[in-house]
Amino acid sequence: MLKKLTIENFTNFDKAEFNFVPGINIIIGENSSGKSHILKLAYSIASVWNQCGKEGWKSSLKNKLYKVFKVSKLKDLQSLHDASSQDCVTRMVLEFSVNHKSRESEILDISLGVDSINVKQHPTAPLMKLPLFFPAKEVLSLFPNFVTLYEKYHLSFDETYYDLCKAIDSPLLKKPNQSLIDSIEEIIGGKFVLKDNNFYLQTDQGEINIFMVAEGWRKLGMLSYLIANDSLKEDSILFWDEPETNLNPQLIKLLAVILLELTKYNVQIVIATHNLFLMKYFDYLIANAQTQIPTAFFSLVRTGHGVNVEQGGRLSELNTVVALNEELDLYDKEQEALYSNI
Repeated sequence: MLKKLTIENFTNFDKAEFNFVPGINIIIGENSSGKSHILKLAYSIASVWNQCGKEGWKSSLKNKLYKVFKVSKLKDLQSLHDASSQDCVTRMVLEFSVNHKSRESEILDISLGVDSINVKQHPTAPLMKLPLFFPAKEVLSLFPNFVTLYEKYHLSFDETYYDLCKAIDSPLLKKPNQSLIDSIEEIIGGKFVLKDNNFYLQTDQGEINIFMVAEGWRKLGMLSYLIANDSLKEDSILFWDEPETNLNPQLIKLLAVILLELTKYNVQIVIATHNLFLMKYFDYLIANAQTQIPTAFFSLVRTGHGVNVEQGGRLSELNTVVALNEELDLYDKEQEALYSNI
């Protein structure tokens, strides 16, 4: 699992530290606060971790950062507040659990130059958990021929879409975790099947073309299908950027339940959101769970000197939740307007 991330002079952050937990990790903050950057950085590192120390691995990491962040040079990842400084060094230190008989975790410590990677410490053991990244937009409807097109042409999608489509293309298991799949398929009213390189929702009334299915159901169906083909499994790390996008509150609640269910199978969840309803519902479920669920909330707070990070085990432990503050401000304005008319 991802245990710790420390960054200096990286995009919106001058200096920040994230201490992750094995269960559910929820990164919250307003738009452009750097939520997606944290997910993409951790995912990029995790994707090439098992190559560390082998010939060409630094080149693989550099290419991964290029393609996930869609930048033309590593300097573009430098802190925006120190972009003009020649002495600015962008440093990243990540700690992951590893599969080693005498060590539980190892560290990758690197710094970025204008277009080079300098290594202070690199791991020697493979990850305990393999990463999977869900971008904000669902990909089942993009899937047909996407991998071939991405490999041949310049497309305006970052590489997380390509990686996910490759994961979707894996063959189905003979004996998947059917109980978890059934709980998702009950919600969407059927199961997604791949026929002639296109997805369909198979229901009791017949098959529905993927493009005729609501995007919220496509997202849940994607979860189900990736469990069925063993891409999302025990000891996975699931990074999900704004999972609430295009979901109504009812589906958001069901999604939260499913993600917490995944943690029972040792899946580490790391999500980024600015949706107040989702973060409050997670907090409610965690408070009322029969067993303790390892949880970490991270609030990204914009300041005049970059973005600060607040961390707590519950939403109430955070000093600043921008979405909540805005909701309370609106409530105050509504009450003021109401009483001014009495």
